[in-house]
Amino acid sequence: MAPRKEKTEKATADQGKQWVYHAVQDPDDTMSLEDLAAADKEIADLRGTVAAAKANEKLTRAKLISVNATLSTEELHRSVSLLEVEKKAILARLGALRSGDVKPVLPEEKEAVDQAWREWSRKASSRKKICMELWAVSTEEMEPGKTRQELWV
Repeated sequence: MAPRKEKTEKATADQGKQWVYHAVQDPDDTMSLEDLAAADKEIADLRGTVAAAKANEKLTRAKLISVNATLSTEELHRSVSLLEVEKKAILARLGALRSGDVKPVLPEEKEAVDQAWREWSRKASSRKKICMELWAVSTEEMEPGKTRQELWV
């Protein structure tokens, strides 16, 4: 399909295998040197304005971030009341310790209890493993129609 040639809008030229379109310009529409200088001045002024606006935007964003980072008055009141409740609970626990009713635990006693805990944890773990293996063996040999509840009868 060949391109349309409209003299008022565009001009075409055959450049080998391609068609090249050129915009037709009215020679009366050219700008004078004074108009070009005024346009250049306006462009420079607008670039300065854009730079100042971007700097202002950056400062404003920084202020916004700092304002958003601070807590509101309601949040501060809630936080203070929560801390006061926590302080009362800690002081109540500390009062019992200060009264002398609680006997301090010696490091040797604590080590003995920790040793006993580790020993019984190992025993419980091995017993659990034995139980699981026994359960696996017993359910392997289970009759096809039998349920788990019937095993416990």
